[in-house]
Amino acid sequence: MAEVKSINIEDGRITVSFSVNQKEYDLIKETAKDFAILPVDKLREQLTTGRLGNSNRIMVPKKFLERNKIEKLIKTVKARIFSIGGHKLLLIKLDEERPGVPNFD
Repeated sequence: MAEVKSINIEDGRITVSFSVNQKEYDLIKETAKDFAILPVDKLREQLTTGRLGNSNRIMVPKKFLERNKIEKLIKTVKARIFSIGGHKLLLIKLDEERPGVPNFD
């Protein structure tokens, strides 16, 4: 897992330096923007895991969505499992803001 090495606050801008291992670097080396920096020790929700036959579905509890103000799930979402530091992390993009673009059902 990445580790914060330094934080610099100057003129309203915050610069954070991280230390990562080679496997983590291989994930990000060609990416210049759109990073998600999340503290793994802050994961608080408890979800029950399971499998549904041959389908590729993610089931999310209604109360979990309501607490996070997600009114409706997108039919297909982007997801990826990352294997970092002996942990398997599932990252799912459940919703995104699209200002000015109407969304018809």
